Amino acid sequence: MLKTLSVALYLTLVASISSAVLPGSVSAAEVTTIEWTDLMPEEDLKALQQMPEVQHDYSQPSPFDDNYQGDDPAAQQWQQILSSAKVVEKYNNTKVRVPGFIVPLEFDSEQNVTSFFLVPYFGACIHVPPPPPNQIIFVSGAKNLKADMIYSPFWISGTLTTEVMTHDLGQSAYSIKADTIEEYTY
Repeated sequence: MLKTLSVALYLTLVASISSAVLPGSVSAAEVTTIEWTDLMPEEDLKALQQMPEVQHDYSQPSPFDDNYQGDDPAAQQWQQILSSAKVVEKYNNTKVRVPGFIVPLEFDSEQNVTSFFLVPYFGACIHVPPPPPNQIIFVSGAKNLKADMIYSPFWISGTLTTEVMTHDLGQSAYSIKADTIEEYTY
């Protein structure tokens, strides 16, 4: 029993010293795991939940077309939701962990992805319409992330900010400087 107590005290001491000596290290307790819906302000989430089901009637003009001229109230609501850059301020400058898929934006000389959009589902930003800006996170600081890894989901951990980033593939209402990127496991 004394040996067990000694080991426990030793591990506690090592953990205390590590966090004091390594100021950049973050304990799991300091990182908040979030879901994509956490990034939507309550009014956007409610509007999305109250939307009617999308009808795939291709004989009619689509509210997702750039030149849509219809006056369908549901289509107008969809347009507002799909363009919302409203953010949840409580997450600004917060250490978070969020799962998602990678849409590469920049590469280094060895074709490693260095910055990307993190999106909630595979294929977002490539297919129309892209997710709303408050459902896209610009991620910088990636290392050793090969372009062929985009088919797998990842956990991204880092400091989330409410910083807008615009690119040809979409616009994000959030940004993260990645501390860690790890394959998603459940």
